[in-house]
Amino acid sequence: MGAEQGSEEHLKGVGDMKIDIDSDLDFASTVEMELAKLLGPDKYYSCVSPYDRVSVQGARMRRSDYRLWQEVLPEDEADIALVVAGLKRQLGRGDGYITSALYAHQRITEMPRLRALQESMFHLDLDRLKAIDAVMSKTDTTVAENLEIIDEQITAYLTPSRANQLLPSAAQIRKKLNAIIQELDDSISTDDSSAPSEGTVDVVYDGDRAFLNVEMEPMQIKEIENRVRKLAKREKISQAEALRRLIRGEGKTDIVLDFYRATDIPDAPAWAPGVGWIPAAQAERLVQQATQTRDMDALYDKVVPDYRTPDDIRSVVIGLDGTCSDGDCLCHEDRTQMDHRIDHKDGGPTTAAHLAALCPTHHNVKTDGRVFYLIDPITRDKYFLYEDGTWVMVEAKGPLAPKAKNWLQTFSQRLANRRQRIREESQAKREAEQAAQPPPPPPPPDDPPPF
Repeated sequence: MGAEQGSEEHLKGVGDMKIDIDSDLDFASTVEMELAKLLGPDKYYSCVSPYDRVSVQGARMRRSDYRLWQEVLPEDEADIALVVAGLKRQLGRGDGYITSALYAHQRITEMPRLRALQESMFHLDLDRLKAIDAVMSKTDTTVAENLEIIDEQITAYLTPSRANQLLPSAAQIRKKLNAIIQELDDSISTDDSSAPSEGTVDVVYDGDRAFLNVEMEPMQIKEIENRVRKLAKREKISQAEALRRLIRGEGKTDIVLDFYRATDIPDAPAWAPGVGWIPAAQAERLVQQATQTRDMDALYDKVVPDYRTPDDIRSVVIGLDGTCSDGDCLCHEDRTQMDHRIDHKDGGPTTAAHLAALCPTHHNVKTDGRVFYLIDPITRDKYFLYEDGTWVMVEAKGPLAPKAKNWLQTFSQRLANRRQRIREESQAKREAEQAAQPPPPPPPPDDPPPF
């Protein structure tokens, strides 16, 4: 009897159904998930999965945050200092956080396709919106055609193509947006800072510590980074000590810098692990400096009997995966290991189609049996299946992945169309200039004959 009374105190009847009103269960989320099972999409990002309680709650939080910032966007004639001061009092945030949030939300109002996508899913958080604004600040958005192209392509990039797809990180979005902008103007640096493009060295002293900041072309930094990492690993010293030794001439390393470039596309950009897409002008200089060239197409089907992956097959795998294949991991590609999807001892072949790049941490997770993955043989996308029953789809991030190849083809077509359009406009302008010129004076009459 007591048990029945106790249960009735915590339960309210609704017809034949009873709901535990003391439970932590969010009724709205539960209804949303049940409706999703009937009406839900078949393509969606894992962070907005309508079938997962946490994802549903996260999407609602982003939606609320998005609407808040959209509501407080100031009018054009508003005093920004007063606006920021008021929001500081209301939100308890600092000037930098508030101004960057306002800029990011103003930016998305200028990109109608991306805005419509965001307001249909609310998948982009403030960090990702800020990343988009930071890169967009480098391009001339007054050129309507350019802005339309950027809006179209970044929206396509941020639209899910599979179920439970992993959303690109802020860093990945930056790299992609840089690549899109370079289609339109390859004079723009991929560096999102405001430092001069010719390169700078900045030293900051702070008590008993000091900081060294260097800005130069990405591949130059990549060379320094790889030399520092290799020397530190070989000598078992810190990376800071390795950099000091290299600068003093007390350490030497031999490294290989891989980069990828299409040979069948004129003026194609290049791609380097950790760097992303490199403008065509820089890519051409790299080609001239290269000491060895490999044909990746000839290596896709190469199989070796050994467990160890040879360097050429490893280059193919890195070109397909980009970096560690597991989700948001941005591990340095030099630290990634080649994982046989099916263990080599169990018959898994050593060939690019069967290998995946995994950092040591995620490689151990897979070896321990806590995760298993499948590789789509057409798209190179991977489906990671976790021991708790959850799963996620991760797109291939490298330049050899089919999606990247398709983008390069589109890039080539757009570049050719753009050049043709500029040529036609120039010819039309010249014709107009010629038509506007007054006709030349008639030739003088012949002198009359002397008789």
